[in-house]
Amino acid sequence: MKKRIILFLIKLILNNVIVFGKLKEECNQFGGKRCNEMSNYEFFTENDQECVISGLCPEYYNFCAEPTVFEKTRKIPKINDPNLYDSMRLIQVQSIIRHGARTPTKYHKCWEGLNQSWNCDELVTTVQAAAFDMRNRTQTLEFSKHYDIRQWENNLNGTCKMGQLILQGYEQHRINGKLLAEAYFKKGENLVIRSGLNIENNYRDEIYIRSSDMQRTTVSAAALLTSLLEEFVGKEETFKVFQKFPLHTMDIQSDYLFANSNVENITDHLRAALSSKSYFDIVDKHQSLYQELEDKIKTPLLKDLWPGDIMDCIMTTICTGNHNKLPKAFIENNLLNRTISAIEKELSVIYTWNDSILSKSEMSRLLFDVRDYIIDVILFNEKKNDGLFNIKRLCLNINNNNNNQDIPSNIKYILSPLCNKYEHYYYLNNGEIHIKVPKFILFSGHDTTIIPTLASLEIWDEHWPPYASTFIIEIYNNPMGYKERRIDYDYFHDEENEFFQKFLPYYLRLLYNGQVITNRLQECLGKEICHISNFFKKSKFAQQKKIYKRESMEINKSSIENNKKEEDLSSLENISAEMLNESSLYNANYIAWFLIGFITCIVLLYVLKGVRFIISVLSGFNINNFGNNSAPNNYQAL
Repeated sequence: MKKRIILFLIKLILNNVIVFGKLKEECNQFGGKRCNEMSNYEFFTENDQECVISGLCPEYYNFCAEPTVFEKTRKIPKINDPNLYDSMRLIQVQSIIRHGARTPTKYHKCWEGLNQSWNCDELVTTVQAAAFDMRNRTQTLEFSKHYDIRQWENNLNGTCKMGQLILQGYEQHRINGKLLAEAYFKKGENLVIRSGLNIENNYRDEIYIRSSDMQRTTVSAAALLTSLLEEFVGKEETFKVFQKFPLHTMDIQSDYLFANSNVENITDHLRAALSSKSYFDIVDKHQSLYQELEDKIKTPLLKDLWPGDIMDCIMTTICTGNHNKLPKAFIENNLLNRTISAIEKELSVIYTWNDSILSKSEMSRLLFDVRDYIIDVILFNEKKNDGLFNIKRLCLNINNNNNNQDIPSNIKYILSPLCNKYEHYYYLNNGEIHIKVPKFILFSGHDTTIIPTLASLEIWDEHWPPYASTFIIEIYNNPMGYKERRIDYDYFHDEENEFFQKFLPYYLRLLYNGQVITNRLQECLGKEICHISNFFKKSKFAQQKKIYKRESMEINKSSIENNKKEEDLSSLENISAEMLNESSLYNANYIAWFLIGFITCIVLLYVLKGVRFIISVLSGFNINNFGNNSAPNNYQAL
């Protein structure tokens, strides 16, 4: 008995040593200041030891992209192979980012006792200070935009709008800009390859910035690019040369840089996913969790908030340090991590269901643009090398081989768009091919940009993207290196394959938040870099969709009207007076029946609204939602 007691005491002491040792290690890693802030949060971590035991801390810092550890965890690694490091030429970099930390996008009653306060004055001051040295030749006054709102009229306490980037988010993308500059532009030991990305003096042609038309994404893009240029060309030169740098946006109703149902008509796919057996199965497993959240967290209308809005509540609470606190119940029994895990699992089912059909539909147009920029940089590089002689040979080989039986299956997916674009340029200028292509492309979007992009390529880790996440596509050219090594062409066996291997030596590397993920791509397993054809095969669904249902209906109407106008007007002169009188009588009857039908519809509409209201009150949930009351709007840009 004494031995058991002694063993128990020894075990207890060792456990305490391990816990406090781990706590000390966490504090050293994340900075003492942050640990002090954490210990002062009465709701969040009344006991730091409990935070470590529950496993909350690592997830918390990962989701929030904490600036104190951001630079170390997001650093872009060099190419491992020393031979490739010396021989490869980096010809293009594309980066798809999520905006930085922000305020809530909607007014949420997340849980009882939540007291949020948001201050955006610091961000305005910071941006003004960064632009202080800018000069405008026309001497136009500079204006700073302020959000004026009385306390009782504001959905958010403080000086911020809903969904607005905060200073922490601005700093996150300043760090991203620095990391990108060190990895691709700035000479030094941090370059991913020996020579880096060669940007010439015409920066406006070689750097392209695209953003959704929202404050949090445009300011994130501006912060990143400003920091990148300051690191690359110097702060003084940046504000001297890069005044009014173009940032491209679209009308938010027709933008395809996020999951926009107005563009791709994704609602049907989302409804189908939310009605699928796999989704109902996972929702059924989470019923006890929903009840636990309602009982312990005191979340009203949880069914309406789940999953996107409740995740927004969590992230904007734990990731700001702005006196925003989680209920202590989230710490007990690991409830916070279980909640996040449940949200991620349900999201995973939705975005990967039926061969990721929803993700592919959402990101089809964006990935078309990504592929198009890759095609352009290949043609640009080939024109510079040999005047497109090799491309002519490749395309001629395809044209002569109508069945394409001798062309490797993967190569077909790159050759087809490549030759189509080559022919387009050729016939556009009567044989004179002029190609302008940016070498650095930045897409500033949302979590609903990152998730479906990765899911559509089947490389998503099925975790919610942290703030300021980056998905990077590096494009390389290596005319000599891989012919002998044959690393990426182990699946080629005949002479025809050797032909394509020799004349299309383009490769890519994929990175997500500082980690190389090329090996997640199908047929690139175990490889740091991979032939470009594998990416084109996996993204073959990408297409340039321009017309959606409502637009199509409008076009059909206009086409009918145009056809009517184009009819022979002389035939109208042959219409008799009797027919005109008959037509007038018909029109009068038509108008009467139309008015009766219209009034009937209005009455039925109000009756239906009343019935729906009564049902929703009696049943206690939102009748518009799907599955576990997960409405399509709960998956829009966040």
